[in-house]
Amino acid sequence: MKGYMKKTAGCTLSGLLALTVILSGCSKDKPASSATGETGETGKSKPSITVSMYDRGNIPQEIGTVDNNLWTKWVNENSGVNVKFVPVPRSDSVKKFNTLLAAGQAPDLILEYDTNFLNQLYTQKQIMPLDDLIDQHSTEYKQLLEQYPLLRKLGTKSDGKLYGIGRVLGYIPGNFLFIRQDWLDKLGLKVPETDEEALEVMKAFAGKDPDGNGKADTFGANLSGAGGGWVDTMFQNVSWIISDGNLEKDWERAEAAASYKKRMFEEGLVDKDYLTDNVGKKSEQDFLQGKTGIYGATGSVHLIYTQYQTFKSNNPDAKLTVIAVPRSKYGQFSPGFNAPIQMSGAVNAKAASPEGVMQLIDFMSSASTVKTMKYGLEGVHYKMENGKEVTLDKDKYDKEISWLGDFRMVGSQHLINEFTKYLEDLDQSKPLDKDVYDMMKKAYSLYISKDQPIPAITMDGYMPGLPADMLFIANNVNQPVADLWNKAVVSGKGYSVEQAAADAKSLWKKSDGEKLETWYADWYAANKDSWVFTKDLYDMKF
Repeated sequence: MKGYMKKTAGCTLSGLLALTVILSGCSKDKPASSATGETGETGKSKPSITVSMYDRGNIPQEIGTVDNNLWTKWVNENSGVNVKFVPVPRSDSVKKFNTLLAAGQAPDLILEYDTNFLNQLYTQKQIMPLDDLIDQHSTEYKQLLEQYPLLRKLGTKSDGKLYGIGRVLGYIPGNFLFIRQDWLDKLGLKVPETDEEALEVMKAFAGKDPDGNGKADTFGANLSGAGGGWVDTMFQNVSWIISDGNLEKDWERAEAAASYKKRMFEEGLVDKDYLTDNVGKKSEQDFLQGKTGIYGATGSVHLIYTQYQTFKSNNPDAKLTVIAVPRSKYGQFSPGFNAPIQMSGAVNAKAASPEGVMQLIDFMSSASTVKTMKYGLEGVHYKMENGKEVTLDKDKYDKEISWLGDFRMVGSQHLINEFTKYLEDLDQSKPLDKDVYDMMKKAYSLYISKDQPIPAITMDGYMPGLPADMLFIANNVNQPVADLWNKAVVSGKGYSVEQAAADAKSLWKKSDGEKLETWYADWYAANKDSWVFTKDLYDMKF
């Protein structure tokens, strides 16, 4: 890290800010489109580039703004590149990018997680191939491509050239299935291992007053939020499956998952109003108040920690544990985890200085920058103790470092990923921290396993980008079909799952869904020996 820093370990934040403000002020009027900028220490002119940066509204006001803060200045000072950061609202990023592209003002380096949009840029010829650029001007990113071939494979488009820029993250669990161990113990039950055992446990949780308050006010599980996800995982309800060597649209598993959810609903095991709880806030509150026995959750370790803190405050005697998703007749699967390799950007075909963009990508990919963007500055945010980075002040870390995720959208992020860093910072001498640490370690061992793989043929982000006509079909038919399954779940005898299946298939056919089936089948036949599928996800050595 020190090779990129012009500070001593004892520098103060105020001194750093003062210097970077001066540096920023000297160059703020330089045109962003210029390929060269101020002269660096070597006497050579520094290239000037533009880079997108998500605006999430999460930067403390005293630290600065999205395009002008402590770390944008640090990047300009240490990267050897003059970088102008272009704010893009996270909630509406694609619309903003399209507006900038139409106006000829799109940034040179477009950083975006939406792989469908990145594929759109490729089909519209708005991004450039990177093979020669990387071969001639890269060291860090080139090495990463060699170390993790899937990074190149995922970034390569149909013409055989590399267009996508990505990051290597390692394995990070992002979906979890919790159960009230204290309720199991009280009722003399064991952790359910099958779908039928799970149903029996949920019946006991909903009907045998496990919280002992004499009221019928507990739920077996949640179906809103991430709740329905574990049921879909259990039955491998993932829309597209491989059968007899072919990629096919699945209806059987979708019907099985809907039937199971209907049983949960009709037997009073879940909140009857779960469909109106669109983002799962009600189910989250039910769980935090101690009213839910099996809880499907999604989020970072930080979010899980915060929720567990509230849960224990409300239910100090409760005991929570992570469990595997029960198996069904279709097998046993794990909830999805974050993509270990994630495509996250591309280079504008009109970039004024592609070499400057590559220089920044290399800088952001380097181990030293990854360390800085995760731990901060030595002597300011952390100290080395027994060979480990120890945070000096958690409040300071939260204010100045914790929101830097969007500065880590390219490169070697597996060196210090979000999951590992958060677990390292937990103080296991504290019961709450120890509980979270143990649950997260257990989640990792259960969910990152080729013996219980994710149910889909590959990660969502690794599915092929659809051409416009196929994307139109998918966008117009998928939600109406989902609505039919939901209708069957809550309609009792008035609308059966079997009728929903028949209606869904009819709607699919009328909406040209069969054309989508043909497209996927042809794509799979052409790419089954070369693309990244689920079996490939567990072989990487991080």
